[in-house]
Amino acid sequence: MTERLVLPLTLTLLSDWHIGSGSGSHGRVDMSVQRDEDGLPFVPATTLSGIWRDACESVVFALDGGRRGPWHAWLEFLFGSQPTQESRGDVTTERTGPPRPAALLVDSLRFPVPLRRLLRDKPQLVEAAVFLKPGVKVDAVSGRAEDRSFRFEEMARGGTVLIGQAELSDRTLLDGEQKACAGALLDAAARLVESVGRRRRRGAGRCRLDVGALPADWRWLEEHRTPPPVPPAAGPTPTPAALPAPRPGRDDAPWEIADLRLILRRPLIAPERKVGNEVRSRTYVPGFVMLPAVLRSLSSPDAAVAARAGDLVITNAVVEVDGRQGEPAPLALVRRKGGAEEEQFNLLAESPAEGVHTEDFDGLYTGPYRPGEPVSVASCRIVENTHNTIGDLEQRPVRAVGGLFTYQAIAAGTVLRAQVRVRAGTLRPGWQKRLTGRWRLGTARKDGYGLTDVTATVPQAPAPRPLPEAGRTLRVRLLSDALVNDERLRPSTQPRHLAAELGRALGVVLRPADEQGGEHPVRFSERHRSDPWHSKWGLPRNSLLGMWAGSCLSFDVVDGVVTADAVRRVEQSGIGLRRAEGYGQVRIADPLLHAAFRGRGGGTSGGDGATDGGFGPSVGTDTAGGAGDLDEFDGPLLVLEEAAWRTGIQRAAETLAATAPGRARGIGPGHEKVPPAQLGTLRMFAAQVNAPSDPRIVSWLDGLDRVRGASTERHGPWPQETVADLRRLFTDGDEVWTRLPFPEEQQAPLAHPDRAARLRERLWGHAVRTLVDDCLTAHRRAAETEEGAR
Repeated sequence: MTERLVLPLTLTLLSDWHIGSGSGSHGRVDMSVQRDEDGLPFVPATTLSGIWRDACESVVFALDGGRRGPWHAWLEFLFGSQPTQESRGDVTTERTGPPRPAALLVDSLRFPVPLRRLLRDKPQLVEAAVFLKPGVKVDAVSGRAEDRSFRFEEMARGGTVLIGQAELSDRTLLDGEQKACAGALLDAAARLVESVGRRRRRGAGRCRLDVGALPADWRWLEEHRTPPPVPPAAGPTPTPAALPAPRPGRDDAPWEIADLRLILRRPLIAPERKVGNEVRSRTYVPGFVMLPAVLRSLSSPDAAVAARAGDLVITNAVVEVDGRQGEPAPLALVRRKGGAEEEQFNLLAESPAEGVHTEDFDGLYTGPYRPGEPVSVASCRIVENTHNTIGDLEQRPVRAVGGLFTYQAIAAGTVLRAQVRVRAGTLRPGWQKRLTGRWRLGTARKDGYGLTDVTATVPQAPAPRPLPEAGRTLRVRLLSDALVNDERLRPSTQPRHLAAELGRALGVVLRPADEQGGEHPVRFSERHRSDPWHSKWGLPRNSLLGMWAGSCLSFDVVDGVVTADAVRRVEQSGIGLRRAEGYGQVRIADPLLHAAFRGRGGGTSGGDGATDGGFGPSVGTDTAGGAGDLDEFDGPLLVLEEAAWRTGIQRAAETLAATAPGRARGIGPGHEKVPPAQLGTLRMFAAQVNAPSDPRIVSWLDGLDRVRGASTERHGPWPQETVADLRRLFTDGDEVWTRLPFPEEQQAPLAHPDRAARLRERLWGHAVRTLVDDCLTAHRRAAETEEGAR
């Protein structure tokens, strides 16, 4: 076996292109392009995978002689099965087992990291990456534009280069011959990719896809008419062996902990439920989503056994708040509704003043509690991306094969925190280091979602917390959903069953506190139901009913004493069912539940949690980091700089032409005395100018001077000062730049300020044409308005 195949991808856009977001801006844009977190257009992994697969289908059909053969098995191995199209009969298959997942994981194609770093500080260049294109629908009978069909579409600018990577799943290892076959197929298919995105059959989206680090190129196919065997599909999951007997003193063994800091490099879908054609995501990553990645990283059979035995716990990954792992906001914590400042109240210990309306912190997360200070609160930013599935026959989105659908996802750049806890002695020392790496988490991992950088560290032991005295109330907060059963092993959300489970874990007898007669409520809890999905089976799992994270409960200690060791042990192991998947995390004797804020303001509330710049360690060919790396992308950068200058010239000319003094500055004083026919001649000559002192415009200006000099009584239609002003404009290479009102903005969009002189020379003709045309158009409209007013 050899290392997994990692392929850097480079997509060169040869023409303007459009990959839509599925939305627009009312009154401005009918169809917007899809943008990344930096505001730059990109090619989603779903789009790249689709066009690459279509090209690969052409290759394997040719290799198999127009029928399904052994090369089609490699197509299905690389890009996965299509069960929806198979059920429609669009695709035939000989497979009898479950659908095969794609072995090829494709990342989105984006601007290179050095270029993105530069553009982040230059909004003019980011804006120049996209432009508006008008369009109409022409009636086939009349040949004219149909009524109410005028539209504006955003187009991403051609001439740019996007990069990314593709790799085979880390669970799929190939020998040398199999890697050569996969590389040759992918190379041949990439060479057939000629266009991407909307209107690619009408000239838009012309492109070239280059694949690097290939073990073999398309020529390998000429020498091998029969492919090597495809790696076998994963068989049925074997029945796990019975758990070994617990070690003596297992329950008293300490826990080894790894703190995980997760930085999302791509949006991550932690599916919660499906509503219509939208897949909604949680605002955290459940432990069961990370469990497979943790077990693969640990690469130890003992880890899987420990997870089943309750000796391995993975907490939910929650947004980072104040440098620490956030916690679901307690249901007892509320804030003043509509207040200028965040005024917080703990309803377990205080009541808002009469007439004060409050609201809870639904969906938010709290930071560490510091006595005497308001609690910091943050949210997890959610984004939505719209995709579609194209039918092979219809070549457009078709509902039968998926149609239009939307993914909710945790935004790229979000920083999450989680913990992995293992009982001491279960794994070899230093197991925490093996968790550091790059993971793919959540749904749609093969389509560019879920790419995450993980850093594991060993945390310091937390400071001990004071426990309530004997006979006092014990207050408990749930940090995750808790799953407990009643006496008949049925799922329960009753506080008494949670009290029984927690009491057994602490070695005491607990009873829910009396809810009648107290000054303040003693319980704020809600039930929560989740409906998980089994991806391998393609079927829903059993619904899970439990008590919601953030619930706050009070218990009376009926018998026994709650010790610090018992509290530490229970907080690390959790309570109830499925603790290895993040359920049952509790905070016992939480000081926050005893605090009275009395409406103090000043805490940060409602903002997004910690975020990362989004660059981090390189992805695929995003390996460059220094300023010198920009030389490699000088061509695409020059395209954006020139477009930004053209936009600046247009805006400056419009600003100058908006007033009469501005028009006099642009095309000379006295132009309003010139007849319209002569101004039309000026427009005609200006449209042909490309360089200073063009012979045609100079000859025309000389003719105006000769007409004026032929007779002292004949002055001609052009005032002398106007002709002199126009002569300076058309012969002096720097004159137009002094007239346009944007000298300070000329340098701002440029990566290299010394390139300004070259751009001024290159765009001189465009600047002169734009200035003259805008001034003449504005002058004509002003004259028509003045005449109409008479």
